[in-house]
Amino acid sequence: MSESLRFQDGHFDSYSLTIDADSIKIDCYLLGSITGGTGTECSHTIEGENISRFLESMKLNNAEELRSTSKSFQSEAWRNLHNKVIDHQTDSFVWSETDWSDD
Repeated sequence: MSESLRFQDGHFDSYSLTIDADSIKIDCYLLGSITGGTGTECSHTIEGENISRFLESMKLNNAEELRSTSKSFQSEAWRNLHNKVIDHQTDSFVWSETDWSDD
């Protein structure tokens, strides 16, 4: 059974990390959007042999160590984790809000 660890940075950026036996997944909602909107929602998953490469890049021995260390992560560490997961992802989804105003 997986447990999701959650972190909210201030009033907007939020992260959720889910570690399963065969995957590591981070879901984020981040301030700002490349299309001028308020935010960006994204999800990135690591599966298969990329998990061991990811853990090595984080200087961790196993997924349980990731689970225990991430419990004390603050803003910068969550941003770093997000970027490391992106570097090793096997699947992803990104959605950016759009500003449709005529301003």
